[in-house]
This record gives sequence, structure tokens and C-alpha cells, in this order.
Amino acid sequence: MGDESEESWICRKLLNLREVAYQFLKIEVKDGRNCHFWFDDWAGQGRLIDTTGAAGTILLGVQRHAKVCDAVTMDGWRIKGQRGRRSHDLYNSIMAIEPPRPEDGSDIILWRHSEDDYKVVFSAKQTWEPIRPRRSKVVWFLQGVPRFSFILWLAINNKLSTGDRMRQWGITQGCELCGERDETRDHLFFTCPYSYTIWERLARRLVGSDINPDWQWTVQQLQRMGGRGVDPCLARLLFQTIVYHIWRERNGRRHQSCRIRSVGLLIKP
Repeated sequence: MGDESEESWICRKLLNLREVAYQFLKIEVKDGRNCHFWFDDWAGQGRLIDTTGAAGTILLGVQRHAKVCDAVTMDGWRIKGQRGRRSHDLYNSIMAIEPPRPEDGSDIILWRHSEDDYKVVFSAKQTWEPIRPRRSKVVWFLQGVPRFSFILWLAINNKLSTGDRMRQWGITQGCELCGERDETRDHLFFTCPYSYTIWERLARRLVGSDINPDWQWTVQQLQRMGGRGVDPCLARLLFQTIVYHIWRERNGRRHQSCRIRSVGLLIKP
């Protein structure tokens, strides 16, 4: 076992993912002993507590932490019927389900692979696909250059050491490319006249006249282009290349007090 503080940090992170995990889990009820009536998806309607709220325990007469088997007697389901439409519909849907029986064996935990496809086995790929950040295709793709992708990933997450981030350390830092007083990620890419000129001149060849200096808009447009075909691939590669070289040019001017001409090479006739 590792350090106790490290273990507690990992445990906290895992516990924070419970709500994400719930949307992938479904229980195939057998004996009902390992399935929570209110907090597991066993009736095909998600977690029942989310449908009824806390009042549902009173309306149906089933305790908050009851297992599914606790809501069954020898004669079938032991739940209350209600006049309210929502409660009445829920009551009818549960009554239509075959009650659990001890002789049927243990409940089976199923993991969602696609919209209506649940399996016993866990698939990391099928789980990651619906929850992954959609912008990752703009950053990570087969034809990308790793060092370019890394700088773009920092930019996407606004983690580059731009002037607005350095200000919290008492460091005043303007844009080295155009002289703007406040240097931000969105200014650098591509509100800055210097960087926008480069982006506009090169990107127009791939995406036509639909060019915008707004960072968020540009990233969203690249997302909408999809992941297949030559043009989307070239557009993403161009995007990360320009971001990398503009950042490199900016750092060269700031830290070396010189122009390293990396950007100039991109637009050389």
C-alpha cells in the first residue's frame, strides 16, 4: 500500500466519479439482495429516487435504503399504489416486472456499451467515448505532432503562462507580438493582429473565407469539421502548428529579446 495521504486523495477522486459511473450501470435483478430499490437502475427508468424525490419512500412505502428484495413478499410486490399520475405510472411499471426470487441466483451488474446495449464485461473504450471532452479530437489525432499537440492542449485548457495568468504573481506582461497591454490566451490566438494575420492567411486556403479571430469559435469550427477526410486533418494540423509557432515566437521575443522567425517561415512565399 502507498502513502496514506496519497490513498485518500485517490479515494476522493474515485468517489467524485460515482455520479458519472451511475449512468453506465444497470442491474439485472435475480434475487434482489444486492440491488438498492431507490439508488440502482433496475426497473429500466434510471434511479427511482431521481424520479420521485425523497417523498417517493413515503408514497410507495419502501424505505430509503431498502434492497429490491425488501419490497417483495411471498405474494409479490409490496408497494403502495397512489392516485398521483407519476406515482401511479411508476407503481404500474414496477408491478409489471417479475418479482425477484431467491432461487434465481445473484443479481447481475451490467455495464453500458452503447445506448441500449448492456453487457457483463467493462469496456474502457465504450465508457470513455460518451464522456470524453469533445475538443480532444482537435488536439490528439494520429497525424498530429506530439510537441505541437501538447502546447495546443495547454492552450485549450488555458494553462499557458500568458500575461493574465502571470499577473497573480505580480508580473506585468503585455503582448510581445503587438504591444497590447493585456496578454490573454484569447488575445494571443487570434485577436492579436500579428497572429490573426498568420492564421487568416494560411487557414483561408483550407476553410475558405469563414475565418474568425475568436478562439472559442475557431475551436468549435474545427470540432464541427469532423475527424475524417484530408481537409479536416490538414486543418487540425495547421491549427496546432500555428499555435505552437506563435507561442514559440512569443517566448523567443520575451525571454531572448529576439525574433526567432519561426512564424515567418510559415508564411514565407
